[in-house]
Amino acid sequence: MEETAFSYSSQPKKNKMFPTVVVVVVLLTAIIASYLIINKPKKTEEKKEAVVVENKMPSPTPLPKIDKKTVKIQVQNGTGTPGQAGIVVKALEDAGYSSDNIKTGNADKFDNSTTSITARDNFEEIVNDIKEVLKSTFDKITVVSPNLDKDSEFDIVVVTGGKIFESVTPTTSVSPTPSLTTTPTTTPSPTPTP
Repeated sequence: MEETAFSYSSQPKKNKMFPTVVVVVVLLTAIIASYLIINKPKKTEEKKEAVVVENKMPSPTPLPKIDKKTVKIQVQNGTGTPGQAGIVVKALEDAGYSSDNIKTGNADKFDNSTTSITARDNFEEIVNDIKEVLKSTFDKITVVSPNLDKDSEFDIVVVTGGKIFESVTPTTSVSPTPSLTTTPTTTPSPTPTP
């Protein structure tokens, strides 16, 4: 048998392949496009959270609770009335303050018509308590707080005020004094008889 050779040129083969390749590419593109359209990737949305900025005034730091028994108090007599500082000490002791931490003395002047309370910083609660305690004893009470010197050994200084004490001045007056007067009198005396 004789072999017949068919010669195929590569040219016509290319022509037949070209449409197939184009169809495959178009189909792949269509499949990918439809997949992307159907399963559209969700955009990562930036969640814009509303940031609420509160325009608060800074709140004061809560003051530490101060134990009455540890407060160092000086009571100065500002009127010169004897025992006035002692009356204040007694009232403070009755209110829960420790007598070991209360010292008394005299003010520089005895002309205070108003009782004053001076304290260190952060003793406002104690000052208000002392003012309430002394309200029944003194008519006028002023708070001069927080002006107490930081180097002071006391936390609170109370200077009494009110009616200014006027000491009793002794007066000299002549008063009759009883006196002894002697007058001779005769008294019979027994004489011995012979």
